[in-house]
Amino acid sequence: MFTAAVLMSTYNGENYLREQIDSILNQEAADIRLFVRDDGSADKTIEMIEDCMKRQENITLFKGRNIGVGNSFMDLLYQAGDEFDYYAFADQDDIWLPFKLRKAVEKIGQQDRPILYASNQILADKELNRIGLRYTQAPDTGYTQIMCQNKITGCTMVWNRALQRLLSDPKRRPSKELLAGRIHDVWVAMAASVAGGIIYDQNGYILYRQHENNVVGIRKANVMMQWIDKMRHPEQRNGRSLLCKEIVSKYADVIPSKEIITKLNEFAYYSDNVKSKIKLLRDNTVINCTGETRIGFMMKVLFNFF
Repeated sequence: MFTAAVLMSTYNGENYLREQIDSILNQEAADIRLFVRDDGSADKTIEMIEDCMKRQENITLFKGRNIGVGNSFMDLLYQAGDEFDYYAFADQDDIWLPFKLRKAVEKIGQQDRPILYASNQILADKELNRIGLRYTQAPDTGYTQIMCQNKITGCTMVWNRALQRLLSDPKRRPSKELLAGRIHDVWVAMAASVAGGIIYDQNGYILYRQHENNVVGIRKANVMMQWIDKMRHPEQRNGRSLLCKEIVSKYADVIPSKEIITKLNEFAYYSDNVKSKIKLLRDNTVINCTGETRIGFMMKVLFNFF
């Protein structure tokens, strides 16, 4: 039996919330404390959580104003402390298979170093009819890929106490501005990638429900709309370089590789001089990780949108 803190941020989630809570609390071999932070719901979400709390003693609810999904999840992470064996994020509308946490814990093992586990997802429609696995091949979990286009999904993440202590350390916390553009799963994945390790499981242990009200899901944004958003929201214009700046400033002392620190600094301060920009423009590894066209990538770098 292991102890686990499960962190769920809710927002207008009344349609599927009760099923998800039940699936989390019915995990095998786990003593679970479910921490829920409501991010300003206007429906019956809080009422439903409070009803669940009457039947279950191991639920803690925090009611808050709307601060966005990234900041809401990280606030929960800080509230959870570091006394549990393992920690996990949970979305409000999925279903966990009974052995989800047990499989993660088996993969992590008894390692002392900071370890993040993540897995594939079983895509399902809103009636939970299975569609198939999200990824047919295991995604890249390196820091360059995470910086450019993170493919490690927060709702599959489980991590050990060593990583929790790093993430919850007040001097290592990301800014609220960063989390507005690069949400919690990017930050956690990046920190684990450079300061510990990531274990990826190609199997899926959650039913990842796809519906019209997903807060975060599988979406393909129009390129023009992405540029419009960046013009309207300054915090989104240089999210990748800002991510690298904050990671280096807050984790450099625990990053074992000087080469990684050097690369992160190059990404962080590419806009300072022409030579740095040219170097980034020629970095085929970065271009491939973004999934963007070369022209689109060049435009972002030239206009300081990287």
